[in-house]
Amino acid sequence: MMSPEEKKYTILTCYYRPKPGGFCKRFFRAIHALLDRGHTVHYLAVVPFPIDHPNCHFHRFPWPREHTSGYVFWAFFHLLAPVQLLYLGFRYNINRLFAFGGHNYALFLQPLRIVKRIPLTLFLRGDALQNHQLKGHPRILIELEHFLEGVGIAGTRLYGVSGTLTNKTIARHKLFKPSTSGVLRNDIVGDCPVPKNQIEFHLPLKLACVGLLEPRKNQSFLLEVMRGFKAEQVQLSLYGEGPNEQLLKDTVEKENLQDRVHFMGWVAAEKIWPQVDLLLMASLHEGAPNAVLEALGNGVPVIASNIPEHTEILPENYLVQLGKVANWVEVIERILLEPKRQLQNIICVQQEETQCLLFDWNPSVVNCIIDSA
Repeated sequence: MMSPEEKKYTILTCYYRPKPGGFCKRFFRAIHALLDRGHTVHYLAVVPFPIDHPNCHFHRFPWPREHTSGYVFWAFFHLLAPVQLLYLGFRYNINRLFAFGGHNYALFLQPLRIVKRIPLTLFLRGDALQNHQLKGHPRILIELEHFLEGVGIAGTRLYGVSGTLTNKTIARHKLFKPSTSGVLRNDIVGDCPVPKNQIEFHLPLKLACVGLLEPRKNQSFLLEVMRGFKAEQVQLSLYGEGPNEQLLKDTVEKENLQDRVHFMGWVAAEKIWPQVDLLLMASLHEGAPNAVLEALGNGVPVIASNIPEHTEILPENYLVQLGKVANWVEVIERILLEPKRQLQNIICVQQEETQCLLFDWNPSVVNCIIDSA
């Protein structure tokens, strides 16, 4: 009898469309890991993924590719995607399911899991309920999302990207529970070259924040921090796009920060890190930020907010209290006194304390999907 590792599975997943950022890079990496081990992957989406492999099969969700946003699209997607996935599950004899991201994608796959009695693995990447709260969504919408989250995680094999996320998600549901749960952390991504701070550089110090421009990433707080410095001391580059972009640009103009804050848009990761001396992440909450892990993997030191998700992967010495602008200014001022030595100390401590994240993520994610235990 073949072990789960030897048997080849036909796997189904879904996600509405590819987009820039660490989430999709990690999602596609999971699909590639399955394909590399001889499994077949089918996926439902509006737009094909950038994956060219004979065993990877795109199934189009019937919607104009130019209009994948707004309540009408998501209402239609919630209604039709479960039906289409149910059809695909029987049509292609699917025997494993996985959802990557939020509980909604597990929700779409739940009818197929129940009818065919096959395992559904959910890789939870962030806290949708907390995002709704930060965006000030109506209470009734948050309550509905709470119910849908419960239905989405019920009976799944739930793997949060952090212990905080896994435990918090399970704790807020009494009626709905996963069949099993655990943590699959992101690994450090990068080539670990000579740390940037071992290379001679000149002021101004090149700071960066990398990620979606949205409330939970808290870039507006970093703009407050920048008020405490001159342009010849520091330059802050904001990499990414998102719903808060115009608000942040207006703030920069209003506060006359144009000489020290720059909007870079989406930039390929390999082009970011050679331009950065220090990554600043003032997030209000996270799953497990790919930007932090990429920075560590490319020898770039990190200063981050002291939220639980950062506490799980970074040493406490370089976590700074949220909401305290003076504390962040003090940390940067201390670095400016002896930038080379200070940055060297940060990266050495961080690399030493994040050794547990130097593992091969690919077989781990595959095992979570195909293991029937």
